[in-house]
Amino acid sequence: MSLISPIKLQSVSKCYRIYKNPQDRFKQAFLNHWRRMIGAVENHAEAGYYREHWALRDVSFELQPGEAVGILGRNGAGKSTLLQIIAGTLAPTSGTVETTGRITALLELGSGFNPEFTGCENVFMNAGILGLSRKDTERRFDEIAAFADIGDFIDQPIKTYSSGMMMRLAFAVQTVLDPDVLIVDEALSVGDAKFQEKCFRKLRTLREGGTSILFVSHDINSVTSFCDRALLFDAGQLIDSGKPTDVSKAYIESLYSESPKKSPPRARENLPIEAEPERASPVQTITRDAAEEKVAQDEYRFGNRKVEILEVAIFDNKGKQTELLASGNRYTIIQTVVAHFPVIDLASGFIIRNKRGVDLFGITNKTAGVEIPRIEAGQIFEISIEIDAWLAAGDYFLQAANAGENGVQYDCRIDALHFVVIDTPTLFTTSIVNLNPKLRFDSIKNEQHTMGAPDG
Repeated sequence: MSLISPIKLQSVSKCYRIYKNPQDRFKQAFLNHWRRMIGAVENHAEAGYYREHWALRDVSFELQPGEAVGILGRNGAGKSTLLQIIAGTLAPTSGTVETTGRITALLELGSGFNPEFTGCENVFMNAGILGLSRKDTERRFDEIAAFADIGDFIDQPIKTYSSGMMMRLAFAVQTVLDPDVLIVDEALSVGDAKFQEKCFRKLRTLREGGTSILFVSHDINSVTSFCDRALLFDAGQLIDSGKPTDVSKAYIESLYSESPKKSPPRARENLPIEAEPERASPVQTITRDAAEEKVAQDEYRFGNRKVEILEVAIFDNKGKQTELLASGNRYTIIQTVVAHFPVIDLASGFIIRNKRGVDLFGITNKTAGVEIPRIEAGQIFEISIEIDAWLAAGDYFLQAANAGENGVQYDCRIDALHFVVIDTPTLFTTSIVNLNPKLRFDSIKNEQHTMGAPDG
């Protein structure tokens, strides 16, 4: 495996000019021509007939050989623009992009396909663009067709394909050609569950063979379970980079915070509550101190704290608090909460994740059909659930959260509690749930099915 970084970005920016009308575009072209005639150098600070929109601003990172990097961000954060620049279909306004080896990309659905050509013809066309000879493509064609698994439609025009069929063929072409870098931009979201699982198997095989992968998805579970590293973008800027489980927490905050911010999320933790003294609860100061003492070491927390979680705890069937759970036993999970302001239509819930950040279970009072009545300022209350802990042995993390109208987070405590499940000796160590299995062997006496029996 080569130790040279297949992708290296240095201070990459992309600016688009937004014109109010077509006439302004013509005026700007004339102005630019006049400036060139007098020898003036154009710069972005000068006034013109347009406004600037920076889709990317000063982005720098490297991709290592065999590394899978997930890219997270809200819609419009600059993810697709970044991938198009790396793929070479879009030029940056400034900065440098260094790439080595063969780069294949699954960008917009159907990109790179001629809708009038058959699937077979598109396979050869795309392979040729990627540098494969016709002989090499013929040698790999059966493998591509088998992976796409679209049957006789391989000989039909692309314009007759469903979105799922188009994605199947595109994925088969781009991954069978032994790329050094594979770029995937939310393409797998249109496939059925069985084909998605097949795709992730192929991606893991490619990664093990040294292929670097850039993976864009809004599915946090896919990023945390598959990727080695994650990048978080907001308003065209790279604002966080690191372990997928850590970056995903910042991504959740960017989605549900009342007013998303552009500074790095690590510097935004534990912001003070905005003061509204005429409505504030008299228990605010006391309960805040109690709450801070309960913060878990690896907890990630955000929200405006108008409603605040004081404590999260698990109790066994004898009412004893515990963080060591026996698989299959019944437990009660409780969050103790205080309202600092009057609240109506509260949404409160829990999520359980494994140590790779994959959601295993989640519930809110909304999904359970339980309405929470109006809560007054200063009121302390509990939200609880009873569960049968049919989890496999291992480490798990509990999230507790409370939100108001439009999903605005009052208090979201990710990894608020770390607990351990034991007593599943019969399961594989890779298991994440315990289905309470009963394995049995039954002998079937049938001489007809005896293999290798001697004659006579």
